[in-house]
Amino acid sequence: MDKLKEFKEYLNKINQYEQASNILQWDMQTCMPYNGGDSNTDVLTMLSSKSFELSVSDKMKDLLDNLTNPETFNNLDSISKKMISECKKQYDDNKNIPSNLYSKYIQVVSQSEQTWQKAKSDNDFKTMVPYLKEIIELTKEMYSYSKPNVDTYNALLDDYEKGITANQLDTIFKELKEGTIPLIEAISKKDKINQHIFNGHYPIHLQERLSNYFLDVINFDFKSGCLSQSEHPFTTGINSPYDVRITTNYDINDIRSSLFSVLHEGGHAIYEQNINPKLVGTRLNTGASMGIHESQSRFYENIIGRNLSFWKKHYNKVCEILPSYSNISLDKFYKGINSVEPSLIRIDADELTYNLHVIIRFELEKALFSGNLEVKDLSTAWNDKMKEYLGIIPKDDTTGVLQDCHWYSGLFGYFPSYSLGNIYSGQFLNQIEKELGPIDCLIEDDRLVDINNWLKVNIHQYGLMKSPTEIIKDSCNSGIDTKPIIKYYTDKYSSIYNL
Repeated sequence: MDKLKEFKEYLNKINQYEQASNILQWDMQTCMPYNGGDSNTDVLTMLSSKSFELSVSDKMKDLLDNLTNPETFNNLDSISKKMISECKKQYDDNKNIPSNLYSKYIQVVSQSEQTWQKAKSDNDFKTMVPYLKEIIELTKEMYSYSKPNVDTYNALLDDYEKGITANQLDTIFKELKEGTIPLIEAISKKDKINQHIFNGHYPIHLQERLSNYFLDVINFDFKSGCLSQSEHPFTTGINSPYDVRITTNYDINDIRSSLFSVLHEGGHAIYEQNINPKLVGTRLNTGASMGIHESQSRFYENIIGRNLSFWKKHYNKVCEILPSYSNISLDKFYKGINSVEPSLIRIDADELTYNLHVIIRFELEKALFSGNLEVKDLSTAWNDKMKEYLGIIPKDDTTGVLQDCHWYSGLFGYFPSYSLGNIYSGQFLNQIEKELGPIDCLIEDDRLVDINNWLKVNIHQYGLMKSPTEIIKDSCNSGIDTKPIIKYYTDKYSSIYNL
């Protein structure tokens, strides 16, 4: 198996370039001084380009040709087989993309990310229009080489959630709308829950204490991860499971944004921290898909983090760190964090209206890639969709089309993963309750470790060894099913709002 050893050593070289890129990207979004943008973008472009060149080189072809020979391949262990199959797929997808085109794409995306931070602060969408246009054009050009016979937007969706198509999402999202919009309409007829109770002044250092406390509660491993600040919260696996980093963004007037983003990103990180260490160096030490990944973040943020039993256990800590919360009863706090009301910001949206934010982005992405929407008209289209689905219009682009970093980072096709994650989280909740008992009781009895272990055994440990379809089938004996999450929404909010 000399070729297998040689292949692993070659793969390690690629991994090292990618790990360096990940560290630099982390730095650029957390603590890099503004004036360092251009020079660091050049370094990131070089690292990413080198990694790409190695992954599509003649050397890679030679190694893959040898190792995919049936006589050799059939005698390999399961991890090696999956590693080689995934690398072969990536090689076949990327081998025809010109290296200078890929380098150009990385450069433009890096510049766009840096420019977006200032554009968002300045409410300046016009500055981002040429970047978005170029990112979309470069994306289409690259996919014309990698997947010439596939619709570009479907190819993008497939990269984030293998096997999913825009037509399938249309059906899935129709079910979600039919299952949740009547609830939203019924709730809109009820008295609004008081949100002013959350207003105050909460210094960042106190919110950091709270963040670290709740990360510890959900079993985030600080020896294999850390928390920092960024304009938009995110998680990055530098080298999972050993180095997984998360960020949040603090609002000094309201703790909910950072609190729930920490639980959300903590869910992502716990997934990566629980991946089987045997997958390190194989390119399999990452999540099965973005939908499965989002199922974990949404599970920790909402199904655990917005559960009454969770706050019965931990609300005293909030009052200890932030004494003004002692004047807010647990019941008011619980109802406040589960208030349903259309809002402008996706990451702060309640569970019910959240999926409408995702559907808006999905429909806009489709229109951009089909040519039915021009980038220059995106802000207006965004506001029109917000009015159609949520009945509100952003007062500016900072709270509208500029609020998320994803498009300005080239992540088209990503947004549907959030709602797929919600659907999967409902399916996992349903199965956990079948096997372990009601989630309320598990949390109240301090059995978060049992929940974590179920998720680790059925999902986390496999990394990329299983597809999302296999994970759902093996753990829940099902395909994609919206019924469990709709039942969860209905039961929870009917109780809160006395429907």
